[in-house]
Amino acid sequence: MPFIIIRTLASLWLAHFLVDFMIGIWAIYKTMAHLDLFLAGLISGVGAFLGEGMQIFFGPMSDRGWRKQLICIGLIVTTASAWMAYTTNYWMLLIFFIATCLGSGAFHPSAVSLAGALTPHRKALMITIFASGGSIGLALSQLVFSHFYVFSNGHTGILIIPTLLLATVMLFYSLKGIQKFSPTHSAHEVNLKALFGLFKKRNLRLLYIAQVCNQTLFWATIFLLPDTLICKGYDSWICHGGGHLFLILGGAVMMIPSGYLADKYSPRFVLLVITLGAMVAFYTFLLFPILDTSHFILLIFILGAFLATVNPVIIAFGNLLAPESPGMVSAFLMGMAWCVSEGLGQSGGGLITRFFDNHAPVYALGILGIFFIVGIIATFLLPQTKKEKTDIPIVS
Repeated sequence: MPFIIIRTLASLWLAHFLVDFMIGIWAIYKTMAHLDLFLAGLISGVGAFLGEGMQIFFGPMSDRGWRKQLICIGLIVTTASAWMAYTTNYWMLLIFFIATCLGSGAFHPSAVSLAGALTPHRKALMITIFASGGSIGLALSQLVFSHFYVFSNGHTGILIIPTLLLATVMLFYSLKGIQKFSPTHSAHEVNLKALFGLFKKRNLRLLYIAQVCNQTLFWATIFLLPDTLICKGYDSWICHGGGHLFLILGGAVMMIPSGYLADKYSPRFVLLVITLGAMVAFYTFLLFPILDTSHFILLIFILGAFLATVNPVIIAFGNLLAPESPGMVSAFLMGMAWCVSEGLGQSGGGLITRFFDNHAPVYALGILGIFFIVGIIATFLLPQTKKEKTDIPIVS
C-alpha cells in the first residue's frame, strides 16, 4: 500500500478518534450532573437535528473541493463538549452540544468520502478502518471523561489540546485520495434538489430507512445506557463508562471484518445477520435483571459488535451505488439519517422515561426495539449483490 494512503488514513483515523470522543461526553455528563432525562434528550434531539442536519450542505461542499477545510474546522468545533462540565444551565449545554454536532456534521461526510476515495476496489475496508477510529474514541470517551473530571477537579477544558495540535498539523498536511472525482453539480451552489432526489432511488431509500432504524437504536442505547446500568444495580465503574467502553469496543473490533465480508459477499446478507444478532443481544441484556461482571462484559461486547457495524457497511454500500458523489451520498446516509435517528433515539427515549416510575430507561429501550423489525424489513428488500462489483446499478 502506498505511503500516501497510509499517511492519509492514519490522519483520518486519529481525527475520527478525537471527534467521536467529544461526541460521547454528553451522554455521561448528563448522568454525572443528574440532569432531567427528558430535557437532556431534547438537547440531544435539537442539537443533532441542527448540527448533524447540516451535513446536507457539508457533504456537497466536500465534493466541490472543501474537504480539507471541513475536516479541520469540524475537528476543532467538536471540542465544545469539553466545556460542558463548567455549567448545568440547560441553554448553555444546548449551545455546546449544537456546536459539537455542527463540528461532527462538517467532519464526517468530508472525512468518510476521502477514506472511501483512497482505493477504488476496497471502499468498505477503508471506510471501516476509518470508522474504527471513531468507535474507539467513542468507547473511551465516557470512562476517560468521568475519571479526568475527578482528577482535574472539573477542569476538562484541557481535553481540547490534542485536538488543536492535530488540527494544526492537518492544516499544513496534504489530505488527498488517489481517486479523482468529477463533480456533476455547480461548484457555487449546494444542490438540495439532487440530495433529496436520492430518495427516488429505491436502493438508497431502503438503505436510508435501515440506517435510521439502526442509528435510532444505537444512539438510544448510548444515551440511556448509564442510567439503565444504574437501575440494574451494576458497579459504579461499569455505570460511569465501563459498560459504554465494552459496547463500543465490540463495534470497533467487528468493523474491519464486517467491511471485508461486505466487500466479498452480499452486503444485504451481512446486514441481515448483524441486525438479527443485535436484536437478540439487545433484548437479552434488557430482560436479564443483572449479570455477573464477566458475563455482562461479554454480552455488552457482543451487542456492540452487532449494533455498531451496520452503519459503516451501509455507508460503504451507498458510496458504491453512487461513486460520482461520495460526499453527497455520505451526507444522505449520515447527516440526513443521523439528524432524524439521534432525535428519535435520544429525545424519544428521554420522553418515554416520563411514563414510567421504576426502571424507566429499561422500558424506554425495550419499546424502541420496534425499530429492529422495521430495519430488518428494509434490509430484506435490498438486492443481493457483491460489493467487489463496482458497477452496481441503482434501481429507481
